[in-house]
Amino acid sequence: MKLINKTLLLLLVITSFVSCNSYLDVNDDPNNPVSDLVSPDLILPAAQNGCASIMQGADTRLVNFGNVMMNQWAGDVTNFTSGNSDEYVFNMTNTFYSSIWDRIYIATDKLQAIINKDSDKYRNFTAIARILKAHNLQYIVDLYGDAPYSEAFQRGQNYQPKYDKDSDIYMGLYDELTQAINDIHNTTLETVNPGSSDVMLGGDMVMWEKFANTLRLKLLVRASSSSDADVQSWVNSKFPELASVSFLGAGETISNNPGYFVNQGNQSPFWDVFVKPNGDPTQMKKFTVGSAYFINYLKGIETPTAPYDNRISAYFTNPPYQGIEQGADDPANPNQDLSFVGPGLLRGADQDAWFFTSSESFFLQAQAVLGGYLPGNAQTLFESAITESFNLLNLSADAAPYISSIAGIPGVGWTNNNTDDLKAIMLQKWVALHSIDPTDAFIDYNRTGYPNPPLPLTATDSHRPYRLVYPLSEYTGNSVNVPNLTRADLFVPSIFWQQ
Repeated sequence: MKLINKTLLLLLVITSFVSCNSYLDVNDDPNNPVSDLVSPDLILPAAQNGCASIMQGADTRLVNFGNVMMNQWAGDVTNFTSGNSDEYVFNMTNTFYSSIWDRIYIATDKLQAIINKDSDKYRNFTAIARILKAHNLQYIVDLYGDAPYSEAFQRGQNYQPKYDKDSDIYMGLYDELTQAINDIHNTTLETVNPGSSDVMLGGDMVMWEKFANTLRLKLLVRASSSSDADVQSWVNSKFPELASVSFLGAGETISNNPGYFVNQGNQSPFWDVFVKPNGDPTQMKKFTVGSAYFINYLKGIETPTAPYDNRISAYFTNPPYQGIEQGADDPANPNQDLSFVGPGLLRGADQDAWFFTSSESFFLQAQAVLGGYLPGNAQTLFESAITESFNLLNLSADAAPYISSIAGIPGVGWTNNNTDDLKAIMLQKWVALHSIDPTDAFIDYNRTGYPNPPLPLTATDSHRPYRLVYPLSEYTGNSVNVPNLTRADLFVPSIFWQQ
């Protein structure tokens, strides 16, 4: 009976956290009993579910944004009109994907509530909250630049937090991750393990430390592209700290699952975007098809030197596979079925919500070694990253043959040429993070220029935007501090690692 009561209370708290509809809700009630009175063991799963929804759910449409911007998804133009029209012409306004910013800050506010309750008993909870906070806010910097950080999450104490410099936020997030690791190492007899309250890793604090190290690595790899002398000095001073630590390794993908099942509001977030609880397809499922460019790349057609990539069987339906060219009015072959989101991605209402993959960890390590920042074998790490991608899609037997088939192909496989190998890392990461975290590939493109898939046919600009516009919620709720941007500002490198 106690288990039932705790479960009901947990579901009530989760519902109260994820049902907020306004970014400004984080400031609605400075005496909010949900954050002030509920213990961290109940706040944590609610916050984690919010974080998972950011990555794979409909609330932020982060998956849709990345897949469309990086020419991996298109729309079924045979049955729908005007789909993705704003994305194709880069109609960047303060409502364009504004939920990315809003939902990240809402979810991170819950994490801050845990951090604020720091105590010996809940030290592991605090560490997890810091790690997830750093994960979330890096996306804010990478997509927007300057943002509220040092004065954020103060609720009634400060309704209009100042904007911190983007590079300063990166340094602050690195410090928070380091503090999280220190918390994990400095527990006391009173410290409790999160256990089942941690719906990502079940209280495995060794894995949380690896995740924290991997996120520290990600911050440094991104920041290493900056031409700012102070940033470079900071990067060079921090990389030695990572020379002998453990990162997420083979099979160590972070995912979220509080017990998803077939029911309204309880389905895995990615599945829920495409399939209704009664089994019917959603409009999104009917609309979303692969882009012709990405499908043809996987088939070895778009880039003739690239071999056939069997991950296409996981990513899309209806072999021999046909996509739509972004911005086109008709498919190339009207007599062939279009390819929709595939079985390797849509597995069931109870599927895990992938949050951070082992594949991405190996790609980051490969970049760091290639750049001379860490010891190791960059080629081995690169090939491990590809292997992990195939493994995650239940295509393990196809990994080794594929890696062998790309060997020596510039920009696709390993060649021992630094420029070509960086291109290969970025391209293979683009493939591996398809529909998992494609926005990361968009950020990598803006940092490195790779990969560079074609623009939509209807695009009127010669380059993808370098950043997003601050959302309407900031222009109405924090107008004193939010920077004013013109459309032209979006097409000029402005985030610190772009300069």
